[in-house]
Amino acid sequence: MDYLSVEEARDLSGLKLVLTGGVPGPWSEAAKALFNHHKVPFHPVLQVGGQSNDALVAWTGHRNAPVAVLNDEAPRVRSMEILELAERLGSGQSLIPGDREARIRMVGLINEMAGEQGFAWHCRVILLDTWASQIDQAGQDANPMFKEYGYDAKTVEHSISTADSFLEGLAADLHQSSQGYLVGEQFSAADLYWAYFSNLLNPMPHDVNPMPDRLRQSYELPAKRLQPYDPIVIEHRDRMFRDYLILPLSF
Repeated sequence: MDYLSVEEARDLSGLKLVLTGGVPGPWSEAAKALFNHHKVPFHPVLQVGGQSNDALVAWTGHRNAPVAVLNDEAPRVRSMEILELAERLGSGQSLIPGDREARIRMVGLINEMAGEQGFAWHCRVILLDTWASQIDQAGQDANPMFKEYGYDAKTVEHSISTADSFLEGLAADLHQSSQGYLVGEQFSAADLYWAYFSNLLNPMPHDVNPMPDRLRQSYELPAKRLQPYDPIVIEHRDRMFRDYLILPLSF
């Protein structure tokens, strides 16, 4: 993907979408997919993972990605903020269920995947635990992820059990679904989010997800610490990409 710098993008009109470059970061990939689904054009803006991104902070107040900035409106960083913006600007099938109970469940599932203390959060903690055994304290202090995720070796077992529990629940939901979707009877944002966040459990093959080998090895680490998971959660991911989402990934 061809990215603009913050300096090149900040004064442009229209939607600017800040994305982590060079990696299939699930938060960025899901945000990008929301706008692609709704056929909303955007200017991709580079964020570098693990760096201070000072120009980005000066512009948006945020170091990480994704950040969606529409003209002079306030930057949007939360999953539901970005989803609602895509729904407002775009066209095509809504990714938000019309049924109230299904809608509440969709919001909860996305938070369980992408929110603070969600599945991805705990996968990161498990990954950091592996890294912590390979680098000294100075190396940990130099990596902002250790501080941002509140890494503490004493909490790793909690992260493992929480991630296991999430996957068990996700598999149970899919087995009970009459149409094979996580929420309701049609494709929703919950299905979209899991399609991308599942890469933290089982990265898609290189031909459709050309991530660097070293990064792929990192993404594969959490699953080695988790209980064996039901294949249905990956079968669902593959079906969502086959029927609704764009491959190969471009980042």
